[in-house]
Order: sequence, then C-alpha cells, then structure tokens
Amino acid sequence: MELDLNVLVQKITKNDFVQNFIKELSNALEKHNNKNNMDLKGENMNNVELTPSEELEFERKQFDFLQKYFQKELSNSKEGEIYIVTNKYENDNELHRYKVTQYKNDLECKYIALEKDLPSNVKLGDVVRKINGTYIYDEQVTRIY
Repeated sequence: MELDLNVLVQKITKNDFVQNFIKELSNALEKHNNKNNMDLKGENMNNVELTPSEELEFERKQFDFLQKYFQKELSNSKEGEIYIVTNKYENDNELHRYKVTQYKNDLECKYIALEKDLPSNVKLGDVVRKINGTYIYDEQVTRIY
C-alpha cells in the first residue's frame, strides 16, 4: 500500500472533527504543561533560601525581564497598555482601590485602579490590558507571568 501524504493531509484539513480534536488536544496539553510548570516553580521556590545578595540579584533580573517585556508590549499600541495587578489597598471600604504596575523607561510605575474598572474576580498577580480606558484580563500573559 502506498501512502500519498499530500492527499492524507488534504483530507485531514477538511475534516472538522479532526480539526476540533487537534485544537482541543492542543489546549488541554498546553494547560496541563502550564499547570505542571507552575507546580514545579512553586515547589522549587518553597525549598530555596536565598542569601541577601542572591535575593537582590533575583530582583534585579526580574526587573530587567519585566522592563524588556513591557517595552516590547507597550510598543504595540493596538494591544493596549499592559499592567500587573500588584496590590490591593487594605481597609479601603469606600473606593476599593488596587495598585497596578508598569515597567517602562527603567522605572517601576505604579498607578491606582478602582475595583469597578477592573475585570471581575481580578487577583493579585493578574495581567490586565487597558484598551480605550477599559481594563481587560489577559489570561495568556497571566499564565506566563
């Protein structure tokens, strides 16, 4: 039996069931892989004790990474401005304010965002984008961050 790969590929690309299966499988594998990576990172960080100089080096490298990442993301204005939700004001029962942070021009820039303006159920560490004055949750970047 002789297999013609071109014909086989054409049939697969035209079959909706196969395409949907491949898409669902890819999504499931990506989620599983991200979960395992997060579990490993959390486990490794819990077992590691850093010296003060190592802690400073870690923070410097993290800042450099965030600076480069934000520079790249902020250069594409179509995607909106990118922020990390970094803190929530305690005992703020009136305005329900959060701190959101950007890294640009070698600075860590902190801003205030009201809970009502942020996506519902936002958590610390989530990444949001501000497009036309509206904050939108960025699930893909949050998983990476």
